[in-house]
Amino acid sequence: MKKIYLLFIPVLLSVLQCCKKDHAAQVKDQYPKLITGTWKSYRQNIKVYDISSNGLLKDSTNDFTGTNAGKSWLEIYNSDGTGYITAPPRKISANVYATDTTSYLSYTILGNNLTLKQNIGGTQTKSIIILTQTDLELQSTYTSVLNAGWKLDINTSYKITETDYYNHQ
Repeated sequence: MKKIYLLFIPVLLSVLQCCKKDHAAQVKDQYPKLITGTWKSYRQNIKVYDISSNGLLKDSTNDFTGTNAGKSWLEIYNSDGTGYITAPPRKISANVYATDTTSYLSYTILGNNLTLKQNIGGTQTKSIIILTQTDLELQSTYTSVLNAGWKLDINTSYKITETDYYNHQ
């Protein structure tokens, strides 16, 4: 009887592991459908690292709610693989609103990677950390110099990890 139980446990664990992998694949298969629509940023976290030591130098979080809501942006993804990034509409007069579109783009999703290709050139890939019907979290890592506002050497390149948080509109 003990031998049957010992054989049954590895089989059960294998089945559970397969189901877990299938569920993750099914979720990723839904990404193209889930990303369609308008997403409004509400928070951005930027971490700055030293390239040689990978030591964390700065960790900055910006909330785009309340009085900072005007600093948020919209990312709009159409079902045909096109989209754009824009500022939220602002009221100019009683019945007139205006907005600034900063980038027209096409996008693709492969696994948990969202690749944005700007129509004027340039490509950026962001990792999809969370994508549900209501929440989107994207993360990108890149190397760049910083402006003086960061109070770090402006002639040095740094590794930057940017995480952006969105709500579906």
